[in-house]
Amino acid sequence: MLYGLLAHPAGHSKSPKMQNAMMQVSGLHAHYEAFDVDPNQLGVVIAGLKALGAGGFNVSTPFKAAVIPYLDQVSPLAQRLQAVNTVKIEAGRLIGTSTDGDGFWQSLPRGQAKQRVVILGTGGAARAVIASARDYGVNNLTVFNRRHADWLQRQKALIKLNQQAQLIDIADENLLQEALSQADLLINATTVGMDGNDCLLTDTMLNYLPDSAYVVDMIYRNAHTKLLQLAQARGLKTQNGLPMLVGQGALSFEYWFNCPADRKLMKKEIEE
Repeated sequence: MLYGLLAHPAGHSKSPKMQNAMMQVSGLHAHYEAFDVDPNQLGVVIAGLKALGAGGFNVSTPFKAAVIPYLDQVSPLAQRLQAVNTVKIEAGRLIGTSTDGDGFWQSLPRGQAKQRVVILGTGGAARAVIASARDYGVNNLTVFNRRHADWLQRQKALIKLNQQAQLIDIADENLLQEALSQADLLINATTVGMDGNDCLLTDTMLNYLPDSAYVVDMIYRNAHTKLLQLAQARGLKTQNGLPMLVGQGALSFEYWFNCPADRKLMKKEIEE
């Protein structure tokens, strides 16, 4: 049975490698492909997958919101996010959910403190993490972003996802310093650092983090971003975006097949 990823571009995706390895080791007669979809042809591609008898698919940029009108049912979490990253096809019905937030939180080391969290960015990845934070023991969530024209709308949207979330202009150095000095966990949910040596925070700002703080950069195409380099130079423990990629992919696999995924195997496949 066919499964796949709908994205544009899709050529860089590591999902086929880890999903096909998991399908093979589970003895499933299934195959996973990455499809680079013309944004004007999304509906045609979805209809084609349905006609082919596909079992489901993942959705990535730029289709996580655009896919929703084509679905028959959406989970409450995905409805709140207005974003879907996983769809299963059952008896001709397309059912969508989001595994991004749970995939992130479950990727953190067991026992890692996360009561006080600082997030950089308000994009789709950030929103998924914010929406599911309460389920993982977070009780203080501060979100920093550059101020945009739609600032008030972003504030309202984040509070709808999580009433604890506070949105603050990243240019406010006093509040940024205060939040960092108390953080258990710092998360970069922006694309800054994906290409090149950019970093949203200076090494001076990173010095405000407690020695016990854990630093996560959701970027996985560049496994050694400037943020992670600076944090490691300070002696802090860090994590790049690969564990989250594995986490959301494993949850997608479990959603489709109702059997456990081997996260260690999936991680090994994409690291090779």
